[in-house]
Parts: sequence; structure tokens; C-alpha cells
Amino acid sequence: MIKPIIAVTRVVNSCVLLELGGHAVLTDPWFTERWWLRRGEPLGLRVPDLPPLSAIVVTNLATNHWDLRALRHLPAKDLTPLYVPTRGMARRARALGFHRAERLTWGQTRDIAPGLSMRVVPSGRTLVWPNNAYVFTAAGGRVFFGGEMGEVAPLERYRSEHPHVDLALLPVNGLRPLFGPRLVMGPGEAVAGSSALGAGVLIPVHDAHGHDPLSRLFRTSGTASDAVALAGPDLRVLDLPTGERWELPG
Repeated sequence: MIKPIIAVTRVVNSCVLLELGGHAVLTDPWFTERWWLRRGEPLGLRVPDLPPLSAIVVTNLATNHWDLRALRHLPAKDLTPLYVPTRGMARRARALGFHRAERLTWGQTRDIAPGLSMRVVPSGRTLVWPNNAYVFTAAGGRVFFGGEMGEVAPLERYRSEHPHVDLALLPVNGLRPLFGPRLVMGPGEAVAGSSALGAGVLIPVHDAHGHDPLSRLFRTSGTASDAVALAGPDLRVLDLPTGERWELPG
């Protein structure tokens, strides 16, 4: 019998291994650094450490969310569903052997595995390209993953039409270019967004930012520790180290 367990293991940045009612889902894969793009925190898992995956979901096309170079060595990649927000990403993935790569647009749903469903939620845009967020529903509860979420308003709109979630994974470092708008949530927005979703637990993602040539063009405005300090009594913020597995109580 499949146990109704929800568990989270942070890998790095917005790359997370979710266990949802006995099924494993990988978010925003990032395993290989570039000379111009560093992690800023330890890598929690390697590709060979991953269990068989029921799906891979990607929020946007940035390299630290979409490390297709590392995934080419994934076992059973030809059978693993890979969901992405653009047609170009789906074409690239299929060319590397992910025959079940599929572009999903806002509002679409999929039944990933027995007892596990997913809905795509609007998450703004990076320039002209759409960003996806995902809500997973399993026997153990609902999980919201928004690896590139920038604003609270889309979460409020989602919640006005759907049930609450039990766990939210949202960005906290408020990354923005030196000249331009913020790309992802800071700690205040992550806490407010989790509350808007009705979540009892927030696990911050998109927190660390390595010192590399690219970092000279961006700045950050918060950390997971800041989100912990801002949370009220109805929200638990869990600053989860990379590589550490955590189970949602109950």
C-alpha cells in the first residue's frame, strides 16, 4: 500500500526532490555549475542519487532551473514525463531523448501517477517567456511549488478558486538585476504568499546566490532566515539545508 507521505529534500536553488504519496517528482533541475554560474550552497543530491522519477517539472528556462546537460544521463529518461513552459524547451528535451517532454501552459492539469495530480499556475514572465508554478495533489495533501514566483497576487487569485495548500515552496532572495524589476520574491512576499495559499508550512527555495561573474549583475534582498523571522504564529518557515530530507507532519 502507498503511504500518504509528503517529503522534501532540497537539492540546490529551486531544485527539490518531492515525495508525494509514494511518487517522486524533481523540480527545476540544477546539478552542474558553470564558470559563470555558481551554487553558493552545497549540492544536496547528484543525478545518480535520484530515485525513479514520476515526473520532472521546470518553472523557467534559466540555467539554474533547467540543467538539461546534467539530465542527459538520467536513467529511463525516455519514459520520464518532463513538463516545461515553452515549446523550445520541449524540443530540446525531446532531442536529448526525453520522449515524453511536454510544454504545459497556465491552467492545464495532468494526472502524473495513480493518486497524484498536478495543476499549472501562472508565475509571471521572464522577459517574454512564461514561468510556470505547479500545485501537486496527493493523498497526503497539497504542495505548491513556485521556483520563480515573483508576486503574491497570482497566489491570491489561485486561492480564490481552489482549496488551500498544506506546504508552499517559494523563493526568498528577491533576486533582481542592478537595473530592472525584481525577478523573484523576497522573504516578505514569500511569507505573504504562503499565507495567501493557506499553507501551514513554507520551505524557502531560491535562497543562496554564488559569487561568480553573473552575480556582479544582480543583487539580492533577503534570506530564508529573514522569512523565519517574519512569519506569524500560523505559518512555520523551515530553513531546510540541502540534502536533508523532511516529512510533512500528519
